Amino acid sequence: MKPIQVSVVEIMFRFAGTWFHRGARSTLLRYSFQFAERRELFQQGVPSTYHGLCAVRCFSLQSWAQTLSQSTPVAYAQDLLDAVHSTSGLSWGTTIVVTSLALRVVVTLPLAVYQHHVLARFANLDREMAGIVQELKRETTQAVRMFNLNEKQARYLYKKNFKRHLQRLVVRDNCHPLKAALVVLFQLPLWVSLSVALRNMAFMMPYQDLAAQATYLELSVGGMLWFTNLTQPDPLHIVPILVGITNLMNIEFHVLQRQKHMAWLRRWITNFMRGLALVSVPVAWIMPADVALYWLCSSGFALGQNMLMAAPRFRRACSIPITASESQTPFRDVAVRLRQRLDAAFRTSS
Repeated sequence: MKPIQVSVVEIMFRFAGTWFHRGARSTLLRYSFQFAERRELFQQGVPSTYHGLCAVRCFSLQSWAQTLSQSTPVAYAQDLLDAVHSTSGLSWGTTIVVTSLALRVVVTLPLAVYQHHVLARFANLDREMAGIVQELKRETTQAVRMFNLNEKQARYLYKKNFKRHLQRLVVRDNCHPLKAALVVLFQLPLWVSLSVALRNMAFMMPYQDLAAQATYLELSVGGMLWFTNLTQPDPLHIVPILVGITNLMNIEFHVLQRQKHMAWLRRWITNFMRGLALVSVPVAWIMPADVALYWLCSSGFALGQNMLMAAPRFRRACSIPITASESQTPFRDVAVRLRQRLDAAFRTSS
């Protein structure tokens, strides 16, 4: 069999890798060497099953974690934390708190306000769609009589016209529900980047140069309260427990705000999120204290943000439209529903 010529490809990979950031550079070089290794195995007649094992090894969890720790967003997050620390002169514990809260205020809070704008405008379409639905029912009934449509054809005609009118109103009010996902699209990468960046600093990753060693030494004495060493897990494990409690409070606040009974899918998602909140405790238990501290700040701000977005005064200040399901006393309603749930739980247990 004639050997495959890929030397030019290898040279291009290695040449292009020198122009990328340190994370992308190391990734390209590693995959180029792996590609060369697999080419040699192929030329030597190694069975194809071994090629599959090589492919699995290349995309193992360890390789993925290493690639993530060397990625460009994580490097930018580390540079941001270093810049805030060196410019402000604050301790590393205070730097983590200030940076996480500042990013939440600048990035997440405006997106949350926009999300509630979109959801409120979409919810208010129900008033206009109620009249359209009655008209569509009359038109569908007339079409059944005129064209002798069966039930399946009538249902298809009704759904088609319903979607057409709903899409027209969504375009008119610029309130497509998918726009509400902007918060997650920005918040999740930000959370992952900062978490991995803080983990890199605590473990002197991805490069153990002089700058990484200096940051490690500063983190080891730059904590606060009972966790003075941010490179080690919380010795009293108070921060991981607070992370789990805060996440659960955030989920339950969402649940207690709802007046209607949850559908099975929403109930399944809620239970899944509760499970993740419980899992966050053992994960934060073994993480360095700087990562656990950032998670606590992020969860605490998320809880405060959700409570703020439920307040009618804040919603009116942000010009969020009033909806039919909006409560004028949200915190009182949450307290009443919580008391009812606790009473029901006590009656069931007794």
